[in-house]
Amino acid sequence: MPGVILVVTTYVLLVVFLVGFVARTVRLARLPVHLRWELAPIPHEKGKGHYGGSYLEELDWWTKPREKSLVAELRYMLLEIVFLKAVFEHNRRLWWFSFPFHFGLYVLVAVAAVVLLAAAGAAVGWGAAAPAVRAGVTGAAGLGYALGAIGALGLLVKRALEPGLRDFTSPAARFNLVLLLTVFGTGIGAVATADYATSLPGYLGAVLTANLAVTVPPIVAAHVLVTCVFLAYLPFTTMMHFVAKYFTYHEVRWNDEPMMPGSRMEKEVERLLAQPVTWAGPHLHADGKKNWVDIATEEVGK
Repeated sequence: MPGVILVVTTYVLLVVFLVGFVARTVRLARLPVHLRWELAPIPHEKGKGHYGGSYLEELDWWTKPREKSLVAELRYMLLEIVFLKAVFEHNRRLWWFSFPFHFGLYVLVAVAAVVLLAAAGAAVGWGAAAPAVRAGVTGAAGLGYALGAIGALGLLVKRALEPGLRDFTSPAARFNLVLLLTVFGTGIGAVATADYATSLPGYLGAVLTANLAVTVPPIVAAHVLVTCVFLAYLPFTTMMHFVAKYFTYHEVRWNDEPMMPGSRMEKEVERLLAQPVTWAGPHLHADGKKNWVDIATEEVGK
């Protein structure tokens, strides 16, 4: 593929990714306040999270300062994000493929950051990366692609053969795994058959400097293209759960801020309760004019 086509295609697909990613993230951030369930334990509760307690145990809790532990919260996040602790505890058979799949992605994200820095450095005249760095990048990339491929292939097989997964696996979920398997497969080919640690930073440097005359090995070009297609596709899929998970934890499961008079949360809840209700359930007597407060305070059977 000519360099001009590959570079321009990269620009277009990256713009689609950035616009879609930002738009989807903003939409998630603007969702209404969640229904408070007062879940416990919450890792950041200092002195209580480890045994399942909460500040609600305290007499007159609203008059007392609340202590939080950032260390405990970060420790929980590390175990969940890196090692998939919840999957390990509740679905061990799935974990054996889900863990290498996700860990491979984490390794590749780290490799991408290093390669991008190397490309940026070369673009401003800092010189090529040391041989030891290039060897490390190649080895880490190979490990990431191999782990990702093992995980993706294993998840595909499990979703195809196990009734408990097959019945709930959508065609889109299968396509996502196939696309990622293609990314990993072309990456393995690039590492095995091309000077990966030189050609990939060189190509990214061409993207940064708009060098349309760049040439790269065909397997690296194929890997770049399929990776960019994946990135452009990502914001419009359920794979955005890695962003949604932040809000799931910090704004739903772990949001234990009390609703105080005059607070932002109180104003948001009042705004939501004032919305008209159009649910079709006859027990609600919703006519599109009554709001949630009207329905909640209406006499039963009226």
